[in-house]
Amino acid sequence: MIKSAIRIFGILIRDKDKENGCVQEILARYVNSIKTRLGIYEVEHAENHPYGLILIQVIGSEEDMDRFEKEIYAIEGVEIQHMFFEP
Repeated sequence: MIKSAIRIFGILIRDKDKENGCVQEILARYVNSIKTRLGIYEVEHAENHPYGLILIQVIGSEEDMDRFEKEIYAIEGVEIQHMFFEP
């Protein structure tokens, strides 16, 4: 049995006004490639915080994941980083 690589993206929304829901639109398009999704934010200040962090474990082809990363990267007010683990 061949094991595939583990890919995790961290998406930091630095400015929710500039981002304007674009990240959610992209995540919806890649819903079949998202294995795990975790949103992290400050509960006490959730309404006033201009930023949020989303961690995503993805599955799929390397080409699809490269395209996903480029789409997120192109959004103003958003930063994306990735981790890649070989089995």
